Amino acid sequence: MAVVAAVATTLLSVGVVSGQSFQKDLEKFGSFYYYLNSLYVDQLDNSTLVEEAIRSTLATLDPHSAYLTADELKKDLEVFEGSFGGIGVSFGTVGGELYVISTIDGSPAAEAGLAEGDKIVAIDGNKAVGSLEPDSLTTLVRGKVGAPITLTVSKRSEDYSKEHSIELSRAEIPISTIDAAYTLYNIGYIKVNRFAENTMAEFRKAFDSLGPIEGFILDLRGNGGGLLKAGIDLAGFFLPRNTLITSTSGRTEQTYNHYSKTKGKYTTGPLVVLIDDYSASASELVAGALQDYDRAVIVGRQSFGKGLVQKQVMMDDGSALRITTSHYYTPSGRCIQRPFEKGHSAEYYFDHAKRMTDKRYRDSLAVVAPKYKTLRNGRTVLGGGGITPDVYIDHDTTKNYTYANMLNQQMITTRLAHELFVEGLEELRSAYPTVESFIEGYNVSTELIDKAIAMGTEAGIEQVEESMADSRELLGHYIKGALASALWGVEGYIRTANNHFEPTYGQAMSIIADKARYNALLGIEN
Repeated sequence: MAVVAAVATTLLSVGVVSGQSFQKDLEKFGSFYYYLNSLYVDQLDNSTLVEEAIRSTLATLDPHSAYLTADELKKDLEVFEGSFGGIGVSFGTVGGELYVISTIDGSPAAEAGLAEGDKIVAIDGNKAVGSLEPDSLTTLVRGKVGAPITLTVSKRSEDYSKEHSIELSRAEIPISTIDAAYTLYNIGYIKVNRFAENTMAEFRKAFDSLGPIEGFILDLRGNGGGLLKAGIDLAGFFLPRNTLITSTSGRTEQTYNHYSKTKGKYTTGPLVVLIDDYSASASELVAGALQDYDRAVIVGRQSFGKGLVQKQVMMDDGSALRITTSHYYTPSGRCIQRPFEKGHSAEYYFDHAKRMTDKRYRDSLAVVAPKYKTLRNGRTVLGGGGITPDVYIDHDTTKNYTYANMLNQQMITTRLAHELFVEGLEELRSAYPTVESFIEGYNVSTELIDKAIAMGTEAGIEQVEESMADSRELLGHYIKGALASALWGVEGYIRTANNHFEPTYGQAMSIIADKARYNALLGIEN
């Protein structure tokens, strides 16, 4: 009881809360906890009780306040710190067996001589043949930097004729936040997958690698956000120094304006930003600022609408609270956060799904959305949560891709691509030495599409008759993309997807190529 009283006294003294009711409520909870432990029929697991109480309390508030255990926090921080302890290898399964798909240059795996197509028989004595799920593999391979790990390997170069025991030490493996960076028809393109500590260093390096460009596409599709500073810095790359990027404001946090700190490197050339339903938080901050200043044409679908700022509070046991303290606002004053009702997270995410799939519902929201004016050219832009693109690329409702998406979600196309990769690596490398030659020259045969369907049937995925005609075409794209990923990593997949079945990228390219249209979209007189 003394601890409860001390907490109440502290909060009251610093003015965070006021009045006798708060102190009485806190003492009431302490009494409840005391009597529960004193009287309950069975022995209680108090750690679990407290954690569930914290989660349940936060669930009655907004959708983004959260509690993380020490283990959950560690995994989460790896993403934003830009590295983890591992050996630098990616795997793929073929026929229930585990194969090396690629290694990172200079990593322990590469230094130990692991190569594409080598078979991993066991990891620290744990058999890797048809028994390990992807999450289990990650747990086995990752660990503390410097910690040893033993792999049992059969080499492709020896026709898998014998097994070798290879001892490695885990090292710091970087997690790149840049998925792809390339130039096509003098238009540069970079895809950023999240905002972490290493994002801007990676982005500047990637941008410099593009060479001379006549326009630029920044792809933030699927980017769920990350560190606020990284988002501010990326927006500032395209704007003058000391430009307001975003404001944050909340009950216990005074309004704070965040400005670009350095002179932008690409402040005048044609710029298109790609967003979609899963672009959130820092991605919306970037897109919103560039839209407000009429600096970029925003293309894609309405973003998620996560504009709540969380402050992380560490607990004594290594767990953490992420408590919402503020809202994000764009420079024109738009609140990025989508409306929600406290304690109704399921409805909040259902609303997001409905906006994605129901155009009439989306249009009805746009009618009542508050209207704002951009800060340079006075264009009308919508508030009400999320960033509404200047050019909307809706889902293709004329085609039925249900079956193809089912196979893709169950990793059938990836499994087939890995099989093609392992069995025909030398032939593929010889026929298609570059991703450009692969995009132009490789065609997915009817037989391969039939094989993917057969693999789906074996996996228990029933065919959807009304979807089969449309799905066959998309399956070909998925297979080609997955094979490009096996050959050239995630950039290979993205370049293939952009070329073959991503209409948003094609729209961005055409907008930059058409100066009159580009200017008209930004409200610039030609």
